[in-house]
Amino acid sequence: MVIRILIVCALVFTSAPASSAADFKDSSVSLTFASASIAKAVTQGGNTRGPALAVMKDDTILLGGGKSGGEILTWNKAKSALRSLGTFIPANRRENDSRFAINDIAVLSEGVGSAKLLISYPRLGASGSCVEIAVDELAYDRKKAKVKFVANWFVSQPCVPISAVQHTAGRFAVIDKNSVYVSIGDLGYSEIDNRDKRGDLGSIFKLSAKSAVKVSQGHRNPQGMDLFDKKTLMAAEHGPRGGDEINVIEEGGDYGWPFVSYGQPYGSGDYVRPSKTGTHVGYIEPITYWVPSIAPTELVQLPAQGWGNWGRALVLGTLREEVLVFMKISEKFTVTDSVQVDVGDRIRDLEMLSNGSLIATTDSGKLITVSNS
Repeated sequence: MVIRILIVCALVFTSAPASSAADFKDSSVSLTFASASIAKAVTQGGNTRGPALAVMKDDTILLGGGKSGGEILTWNKAKSALRSLGTFIPANRRENDSRFAINDIAVLSEGVGSAKLLISYPRLGASGSCVEIAVDELAYDRKKAKVKFVANWFVSQPCVPISAVQHTAGRFAVIDKNSVYVSIGDLGYSEIDNRDKRGDLGSIFKLSAKSAVKVSQGHRNPQGMDLFDKKTLMAAEHGPRGGDEINVIEEGGDYGWPFVSYGQPYGSGDYVRPSKTGTHVGYIEPITYWVPSIAPTELVQLPAQGWGNWGRALVLGTLREEVLVFMKISEKFTVTDSVQVDVGDRIRDLEMLSNGSLIATTDSGKLITVSNS
């Protein structure tokens, strides 16, 4: 039985941080910010983790996380309230660690009364001694305001030692009502450099209810994915101490981790050390990278209208730098211009509203809307 809980949260609108047209070197963009508290959707345990985010066609906002890590909630802007729709990571399949939380929510199809959802999340294996990534289909009954489990689509292999829960990725890019792309991180697996043992880890898959096809490999922790112009898959991923990347994903492509990276090893105690640093030689080159790290999260594309000269640009959320990165992309997939806008919060997830505004969740428990005014 699903228990519905109404959680009332404070709504606070702000105009800060301020951003002017000068940030974009032209007069076509001037940003305004609004912020609401969604603290009850944050997952605790070690560091706090902001909720996963999905936006439906009518701007219904779905959040994934909460105290249990596996809770699905909706945000009611008019009432400044969160409503719990159900919990989907059993308590015995997670540790009290904020990393055991829903990574992403995909809306595959929707109508007035129902919607078909996917969630991705890390969980303990059946033995309780290892970690795996699961993708589950859920059914959202919008009239009854509840969500129920339908079926499991995917479980990553191998199930890796419990100490390795980092780099779970689990980001979706929706293809159609029956299929998605999903990113699977390397889980901090100490044998990720052994292609025979790493299995599904460090890869991007095309998933349906009946099939899982590996599209690419050699990824460390891809926390952002977008279908640019609705046809070209792009991914943003974390490197080690630099080497954060944005890649155009090619079928059958190898992106080099952990054999090459523009980043550097953390130290002698790290789980794996890249074979070559400061290079991507022998593997697919990213279209851009950052040294030092900015810690990239979700990647979205702005609409063609409403953003002035920056229409169709990519926008990237970040954790470490607490900025939104706006990037113009050429027809040859090069970055021709880039602007970083300070948000002052770790951005966990990022989506678009129907009016073209950006909406983001943060690890501090905020729901931030960014508009071009």
